Amino acid sequence: MIGIGLIGCGLMGQLHASALGVLESSGMPIRPVAAADPEPAARLAAQRNWGFADLHENAFAVFANPAVDAVYICTPTALHRELYLAAFAAGKHVYAEKPLARSYDEASSIASGLPSGLICQVGFQLRRLALVAEAHRVITSGELGPPMAYALRDDQAFPMTSVDQHLSAWRSQRERAGGGTLIEHSIHGIDLLNWIFGPPVAVAARTRSMLGLDVEDTATALIDHESGVSGTLVSVYGLVRGREESRLEVFCRDGVVEVTWGSLVETPENGIRIQRSGEPREDLDPTVLLDKQLHGLGLSQRPFLLNELADRAFVEALIAGRPATPDLGDALVAHAVVEAAYRSAESGSTVAVRRT
Repeated sequence: MIGIGLIGCGLMGQLHASALGVLESSGMPIRPVAAADPEPAARLAAQRNWGFADLHENAFAVFANPAVDAVYICTPTALHRELYLAAFAAGKHVYAEKPLARSYDEASSIASGLPSGLICQVGFQLRRLALVAEAHRVITSGELGPPMAYALRDDQAFPMTSVDQHLSAWRSQRERAGGGTLIEHSIHGIDLLNWIFGPPVAVAARTRSMLGLDVEDTATALIDHESGVSGTLVSVYGLVRGREESRLEVFCRDGVVEVTWGSLVETPENGIRIQRSGEPREDLDPTVLLDKQLHGLGLSQRPFLLNELADRAFVEALIAGRPATPDLGDALVAHAVVEAAYRSAESGSTVAVRRT
C-alpha cells in the first residue's frame, strides 16, 4: 500500500482527496495517511472526502511521517518551493500542483532539487482530456500536413473571493501568486502548446490589469516555436460567471483542427472539429473519444474531473517505479514561456525563451 499525504486542504486539496478516494475504492493500492492545513475546517473537509488518519496544522508533520510515501502539495504558489524541496529532502514522491512556482528561477531550483529515484508529476492535467489528446494525435501524426500556425483563446472568471467557486483571494496578490492570468491559468494552455508544437524560442507579449488589481487579468502573446510554427495566445481573467472555456485552432497545410473544452471531463463546451482539405468538416463526438480513452485505461466508471485521470497516472507511475508525466522538465519549459512573456510585456520587445 502506498501511503498518501496531503499538504493544503483547500479546494484543490479536497478535489484530489475525493479523486484518490475513488481510486482506492477501485482497487488501487493507496491509503490516506496524513493531511495538513492551517485551517481546521479545511482539514476536516479533506478528511471527509478521504479518511486521513492524522490531521496536522503544520506540513512538516506530514513529511516526518514514515508511513507517507508520496505527498500532494496544493498550497498557494508562494509556499511551493519550500514545501517541494522539503518533500524531496524527506524522500517523498510529489504530485506538484501548478504553477510550480512564482518565477522561472524558483521553478528551476525546484527542478534541479529532485533527487534521483523520486517521482514528481506536475498538475498539467489538460493533457489527459480525451478530445485534447485526440487533437494532439491528429496534429503530430502529420495526417493534415505540417502545422503552420495556431490561435489559443483561454478565458476564465477571475478565481478570487466572490467571483467564482475557487474562493482564493491570494490569486489577486502578485507576491503570493507570482502573476495573474498567464502564470496561474494559461500556463495550462502553454504546456499544451509546447506538447503539440515543441520547444518555444521567442515571445512577444502585452499584459494589462483592467480590473485594477495587483496582477494582470488580460494578456496577449505571440509565441514562436523551434519547429517554425508561430501562434497567438489570448488569456483573460474576467468577471463572467458561469463561463470557463478554452478554444484552440490549429492551421495545418492540408486541414484545420478546432478543439474547445471546459473545466470538466464531460461538459457542453467540449467539442472537436476537423476540416480536411477538399472534404466536408467532421465533428467528432467527445463522448466517443472519452469512452475510447477509458476503455484503453481499463476503466468502467466515468470520471467527473480531470484530477482523477491525472491522479491515476501518478499512482500508476508510483506502482511501476517509472517517471511520471508531465514532469518538472515540462513545467520548467512552461515557466520559461511565462517568464519571457512578462519580460516582453515590460520591455515592449520580443524576448528569447530561456533554454531549460
